[in-house]
Amino acid sequence: MKTQNQVWDIYTRLFHWLLVLGIAYQWVSMELLDDAMEQHALVGYGLLSLILWRIIWGFIGPHTVRFRHFSPNLKTLFTYLRAKPKPVYATHNPLGSIAVLTFFGLILVQSISGLFMTDDIFFSGPLLGWLDTTIENVIQSLHDTSFDLLVLLILVHILAVVWHVLHAEPYLIKAMFHGKKPLITPPSMSNLQVHSRALVSLGIAITLVYCSVNYLPQWLGINPADDWDF
Repeated sequence: MKTQNQVWDIYTRLFHWLLVLGIAYQWVSMELLDDAMEQHALVGYGLLSLILWRIIWGFIGPHTVRFRHFSPNLKTLFTYLRAKPKPVYATHNPLGSIAVLTFFGLILVQSISGLFMTDDIFFSGPLLGWLDTTIENVIQSLHDTSFDLLVLLILVHILAVVWHVLHAEPYLIKAMFHGKKPLITPPSMSNLQVHSRALVSLGIAITLVYCSVNYLPQWLGINPADDWDF
């Protein structure tokens, strides 16, 4: 049996699966549920917190999750696509790097544009009314369009994962549960460093979102259409 080493820390794995659950709920809450706008918004705040945490984690987290080890440029992408057999990367290959960054970008657009959303009845986002109505209409359209693109990217991602499991990396899905890959020995970070940095960065992310929802509208002089917050 090949030796397996830790690649994905517990917080990165939790981030991944919480993201999956959060996006799934957002679709269900809008397509299948009635009167779930407030819950939809609350989960949206959670997703924004997750993405902000992952951005911070991409600079201070363990070696394998840092953005400087991603390879999203065209040169490395074409080299990877032409290579036979395909090289195995400790984390994301060049195609995966582009996909991950696109995921993050779309979810960030989704979460921020959601702050300007309204159902015209019971719920209004905390930043609704800050910008010109025409601009806010564009942002609201972007919220819908970016989610459609996100769903499309998720489907492509699932197909890519299935292909890799069948043809290149059979351990790929399991690695997102136990965090290990074979024959890869990335530089390690002590458990204390991982836990402390993860919790501090999570606290920063949650604080940013909380202040954006509860205090930023007041600082910007917005009169909220409702008094719901979190």
